[in-house]
Amino acid sequence: MLKGGLAATSKSSLKLQCLFAAKGDIKEAKELYDFLASDLTDLPDHDPVKPTWVDNTKDAVTGFFGWLKENQDTLAQSYDFVRGLIGNRGVNAVEEVVEELPKINE
Repeated sequence: MLKGGLAATSKSSLKLQCLFAAKGDIKEAKELYDFLASDLTDLPDHDPVKPTWVDNTKDAVTGFFGWLKENQDTLAQSYDFVRGLIGNRGVNAVEEVVEELPKINE
C-alpha cells in the first residue's frame, strides 16, 4: 500500500498511484515507482479485464447445464419417486390432496 491507503494491482496502476502520491512531480513519482517495483516482480503489466455480464451469464448457464448433465440420474429418480407418490393418477390426484388439507386461516 502506498501513502494515502492506495493499493497497486498492476504496474500501470502503480505508476498512476505513484504520480498521485507524488502530487504530480514526475521525478519523485519515478523514484517511488522504481523503489516499489523493484520488489514486485510478479506484478502484471495491466489490470485484468473484468468479465462482462454476458460472460457471467454464459458461465452461469454453462454451469447450470453441466450440473443438469451430471445429476440427470438423480433428477430422473426424483421425478419417478414423485410420480410414484401421486400414484400415476395425474393432476386430479394433486387437486384431491390439496382439497383435503386444512385451511390455514380458519
